[in-house]
Amino acid sequence: MKMKYLFIQLLVFFALNTTVAQVVKSYHNSNYYGAMYIPSGDSNIALDLSIVKGSPYDIDKFQLGKVLNNLTGESQTFYIRYNIFNDVVELKETPNSPKISGLVNSLNIYAKVNSKEYHYELYETDKSKNNEGYFILLNKGKNISLYLQKSKEFKDKVIAKDSYHKEKLATFKDSEKFYFNKDKTLVELSSKKKVFLKQFPEYSNEVSKYMKSEKIDLRSEKDLIKLFNYLDTLLK
Repeated sequence: MKMKYLFIQLLVFFALNTTVAQVVKSYHNSNYYGAMYIPSGDSNIALDLSIVKGSPYDIDKFQLGKVLNNLTGESQTFYIRYNIFNDVVELKETPNSPKISGLVNSLNIYAKVNSKEYHYELYETDKSKNNEGYFILLNKGKNISLYLQKSKEFKDKVIAKDSYHKEKLATFKDSEKFYFNKDKTLVELSSKKKVFLKQFPEYSNEVSKYMKSEKIDLRSEKDLIKLFNYLDTLLK
């Protein structure tokens, strides 16, 4: 009876660890002590984040969340933080663990922290069609969904040339773009009304009237969520 109980325990142990291995990847671009590694030539240099303006993360602290699998419906609990600069969802098994892993890049696996979801998606830009990266799901509709892509550009510190100039701190510069799903990929949303309406030619008249009546600003996250709720009712 004891042997049977031990066998069941071992099965559970290996099943759990196999599941963990499926969602976790090795990751060495960040550590628990407030530093991260920045690409420099053929190597990486350690950067002390305490002397940098801005942050490489969406939210600096790890927060309790879940990793979910769209295909199986399974979920696992982790402490999660999205590293925008490296485009990696960082994972820890306990809040005080010094070990940080990365979430595997999969179209079927995503992370959820509170009500925010981080999805790995295929997307297009003006320059190329074969791109992959993480997006924040802003509005999920039955027919169309809205996503936010955040990015961080690292600018190294600028040393003062002389007493007439001031030294500039190293900085993470933020930028954001909105995307929507189309034919199994994400397409960038234009912030110009005329171009935006051309992205939905069959409903341009209805959408134009709605935007005017509701005073929609295509650069506003709140307004876009409202607009996409309306668009979802048209795209049947």
